[in-house]
Amino acid sequence: MSADEFMKQQYLTLRDEIRSSKARIFVLLVLGTLLIPLVGFLAKEYSATYASASLPFIILMLMIGFLMEQNCIIRAGKYLKEHVEPHIEGITTWESWLESNERLRDTDRYFFGSFILVFLIFYAIGAGTAVESLAAQWPEYYKYSGFAYGMGALWFLAVLIRHWHSCTTTK
Repeated sequence: MSADEFMKQQYLTLRDEIRSSKARIFVLLVLGTLLIPLVGFLAKEYSATYASASLPFIILMLMIGFLMEQNCIIRAGKYLKEHVEPHIEGITTWESWLESNERLRDTDRYFFGSFILVFLIFYAIGAGTAVESLAAQWPEYYKYSGFAYGMGALWFLAVLIRHWHSCTTTK
């Protein structure tokens, strides 16, 4: 395989990886915005303590999945920018064009921040509902759940702070 053919295959593979990650992000978005409120409502309506108690952790996993997929997209873009696009001469390449003006990446940052904000609100509401449900079911143990949900939120915030830059730019 020639070097040109190898570069072409890398480009096609990374393009497919980006496309797949964007599809998975869309699924996470739909699952989160439709199913989380529905499951939360049903758990509250039918006094399903275990479902209420587990919902905040499911939300955390959805948020981590979103971070992972966003990071995958940016990582593939960074690889394209640093290892594939330099071999293309005479035209402006996609990642170079995006990095040429900070405003071209604004939509990515706004979408990323909005997703995280909405899901953090879902997490807070879910954790509050779960603590209420656990307090009604097991009043002597519910304090431990508040600690667990607080630790989950702190852990997610630490991961978010660590990965914010790598999920919003290829610089």
